[in-house]
Amino acid sequence: MKELRLFFKRTALPANVLAVKLQGYLMGQISDDYAEFLHQQETNPYASFVIDRGDQQVWTVSLLTEQACEQLQEGLLSLQHIQLDSYAELISIQKIEWRTLSVDQLMTIFNADGHIDRFSIRFLTPTTFKSSGDYLIFPTTRLIFQSLMQKYSRLYPDVSNFDPDLLDYLTEHSRITRYRLQTHYFSVHKNKIPAFRGNLTIKVTGASTLRAFAQMLFAFGEFSGVGAKTSMGMGGIEIE
Repeated sequence: MKELRLFFKRTALPANVLAVKLQGYLMGQISDDYAEFLHQQETNPYASFVIDRGDQQVWTVSLLTEQACEQLQEGLLSLQHIQLDSYAELISIQKIEWRTLSVDQLMTIFNADGHIDRFSIRFLTPTTFKSSGDYLIFPTTRLIFQSLMQKYSRLYPDVSNFDPDLLDYLTEHSRITRYRLQTHYFSVHKNKIPAFRGNLTIKVTGASTLRAFAQMLFAFGEFSGVGAKTSMGMGGIEIE
């Protein structure tokens, strides 16, 4: 996995609006064959969001599989300017930062002693969960862990299978101990998706291996995002 952060002068567009436009731009850079492949996936092998940072905006793109890196990494790293179809101003890239995370590193986290039992999550961009066609705007430990476990198992089927019993056990041994959340709406093609932003803390009890598993999931989640529409700007998280 590779996370790329592209910095540029703050535009006139709100971060959430720009995130949707940049996702469209990104899809315009790939081959028709890869675009068709992406349409067939339950979970996109990349995540993308935009945040405001002072007089800059930062576009974060996480390439979650080797194939996604092969298809998108070179083009992103060589970007100097972005011209969007529906925004006249040329976006000039000021700098690019990147970091990596491997499956082996995730396994190292899982095989460690699991001494961390509290996880403070900052939802950087509006986040929502979808269940039975409805958007759910209040997070639960089950929704959070289910999203991360499903993304991980779909993207890395050779190393992980989704285990409903493990999800039940993790849910039973975790609880939200603190939260500060606000309702937000995320616009996608004139549709307003109900969502939330803010912070919460989850405490995980039980065996050290369970805590280590949670720590591994959250490390993955900083790259994958959590919840729905993480490729369009939603669900960006940071573990504090």
